[in-house]
Amino acid sequence: MGNHQQAKEYYERALSIQLKKLGPEHTDVPRTLHSLGNLHKAMGNHQQAKEYYERALSIQLKKLGREHTDVPLTLHSLGNLHKAMGNHQQAKEYYERALSIQLKKP
Repeated sequence: MGNHQQAKEYYERALSIQLKKLGPEHTDVPRTLHSLGNLHKAMGNHQQAKEYYERALSIQLKKLGREHTDVPLTLHSLGNLHKAMGNHQQAKEYYERALSIQLKKP
């Protein structure tokens, strides 16, 4: 519906609840961080989006492992973000990491 500010408030509220009730490294937290990254990317706040995606990826790698199905999604989002920012080499590296993981899955 295009109401980014309202969506941001809801995501931030959800994140606050998750952090308080589940802890900062709970496996549900990266999904909300990823959603916040998507929202900020849509709003043109690329640096903020990058921070959310990187936080999500860090938790995923630590708690879920490198080959978990959520990891390539976050890597792909980071690739898309870097592409939008004109960082094509960095985007390519994220895409290649995502593809490498996906190709290992049956």
